[in-house]
Amino acid sequence: MQKKHPYLRDKLSIEQRAKFQRGTDVGILAHEYFPGGIDMSPTSPSQFPKKIQETWDNLSNTEINVMYEAVFQYNDTLIMLDMLVRDGDKWLAVEVKSSMALSDTYYNDAALQYYVLHGCQVPLSDFMLMYINGDYERNGLIDIKQLFKLESVIDFVKEREDYVAKNVARLKNVVALPHAPIINIGTQCHNPYTCDFLGHCWKLIPKDSFLYTNAIGDEQLFSLYFNGTNSNQKMLAQLEPNSLEAHQIEALRNGTYYVDFKTLFSLSPNPKPHSLAYLNLLLYRPAIPEIDGTKPYQEMILAFALQGENEDNGCFIWDCFEDHSKWRESIGILIDKLSHYEQIVCFTPQNLSTVLLRHEIIQNKEVGYRIFNLFDVMQQSSFYHPSIKAGFTLQHVAEALFPEEKLFEHSRILMEALSNDLISYQQAKDDLITENVIVAKTYQQFFK
Repeated sequence: MQKKHPYLRDKLSIEQRAKFQRGTDVGILAHEYFPGGIDMSPTSPSQFPKKIQETWDNLSNTEINVMYEAVFQYNDTLIMLDMLVRDGDKWLAVEVKSSMALSDTYYNDAALQYYVLHGCQVPLSDFMLMYINGDYERNGLIDIKQLFKLESVIDFVKEREDYVAKNVARLKNVVALPHAPIINIGTQCHNPYTCDFLGHCWKLIPKDSFLYTNAIGDEQLFSLYFNGTNSNQKMLAQLEPNSLEAHQIEALRNGTYYVDFKTLFSLSPNPKPHSLAYLNLLLYRPAIPEIDGTKPYQEMILAFALQGENEDNGCFIWDCFEDHSKWRESIGILIDKLSHYEQIVCFTPQNLSTVLLRHEIIQNKEVGYRIFNLFDVMQQSSFYHPSIKAGFTLQHVAEALFPEEKLFEHSRILMEALSNDLISYQQAKDDLITENVIVAKTYQQFFK
């Protein structure tokens, strides 16, 4: 699809774009591990042939010892290697990852890179993966040698060469087809990643199809779908009337949501709190530690919004957007603010009690207020709406309960907060408050 019909690709989410940017930022910083190199990055695909030739010429140029984004092509397979470092009469290949651990995906990626390099007869002394050292703690300027770890994968990539060669041959046959292959929708649409062409491939599936339910696993849903149970009516004929799947299909047909009210009410606050507040935390985990005494991906509180009767104008907001080093000031302020309320309501996939304990905002669970996480409560109550299929987020809950409200991805708020733009800072604060309003409305919808 990318080769034949790239215009049908779905728009990347803000969260996905942020992940790509993080990887780019880490990769650029990693260049300092082997400084003084030449950047071979092409500015457009049309420059690939030129950069391939320049990369090849540089291999024999003794004045060039390091290349960044070196471009190679072998057997119609093109790669851009993060770093290629001269090592005597050979070269060290290095691929950079922005995570703190290596996975099969990274190893297989390296195997493909090696396949091309070996095919181009580049003399390699080693192939290494570079990734972030989670134990590194910043103290002054970033120590690049301590921030990153290197792991040789040369033995693995050599063992995988035949496997890669077979897959390259298979995929070349796919690309050579006059059209994109006809593949039914299935579990591969979301696993291991959500496909970039989901919107196109699912466009003929009715929006009220049982394929948008989640009471039954996708593997079973698709098995039923492609074995004759291809309508809601046929699906309902196989289900117990009061099964969760039947309730979800009924919600689809009626264009509404489903929730198990019996379970929901059993989880309601008891006794009813005399005072409550709604809390929305904006947490930030930079891959590269920004502040002395912090480690990679260490959590900091970038902002919070607290809505309650004891706040001026009903809502208090704190942030350190312009100076992240002040983030620890939030801890004392939160301790004081939360102490005035018997119950704190939030909506987060994280365990907020754990977050508050981690930052010593609460010392134990036997405190004068309790955390009431709508995320957990609504999940336990089997809350369902077709939008939930794409993830149990506040944005999707709002689509179900308050379709007139305009809510953005939470990751967009974080990106605004990191933009170094005062206008974006204000937008981030406004959106943070809007999220909190939705949390309040959701709580009041079910528990007031």
